[in-house]
Amino acid sequence: MSFLPTLQGRLASAFLVATSVLWIGCASESERTPSMDGALPAINAKMTESIHELGVANASIPADGLLCAGQLTQEQMDALSRLGFESFVSLRVATENGAGWEESHAAATGVEFQRLPVAGADGIDEATARMLAGMMADAKRPMVVYCGSSNRVGALLALKAFHVDGMPAEQAIEFGKTAGLKSLEPKVREELDQ
Repeated sequence: MSFLPTLQGRLASAFLVATSVLWIGCASESERTPSMDGALPAINAKMTESIHELGVANASIPADGLLCAGQLTQEQMDALSRLGFESFVSLRVATENGAGWEESHAAATGVEFQRLPVAGADGIDEATARMLAGMMADAKRPMVVYCGSSNRVGALLALKAFHVDGMPAEQAIEFGKTAGLKSLEPKVREELDQ
């Protein structure tokens, strides 16, 4: 019988440690994530597991209510919509391979869809990042922002984090990397230096 109080004490200590870690993790995450107006619906563990099972290319969740990805298929868009994702933004030009079907598909299925065509590095600038910020502010959450590989997504979110959300340059670049920024990093750095 003497082990019961010890076990209860250990369980209580473990609970306090776990709660503290979660609280600290949440606090530090909010410092790394650009501010977005209002409370955002969280992307829960079930959604995250389903995203993985769907094979969504280069999927990442850099902020609450935001999934970044490479090009979606119609089946993935439908499945994500059933999971609770309420809006979709494509950064691809409609004539890019694998793109262009979304407008008619969204109209037929009732999915909220917007396109902000970004033709490679030439479209990575403050003005385009501000346009994306406006689209994101008006969109229902949780939402998906995607392009061919998520590189343009990460680039524009880095610029948005800097120009709109007031994040320091290096922190904005790191945020962009969590959203898919890769080969466009030099272009983002060039834009941040202007």
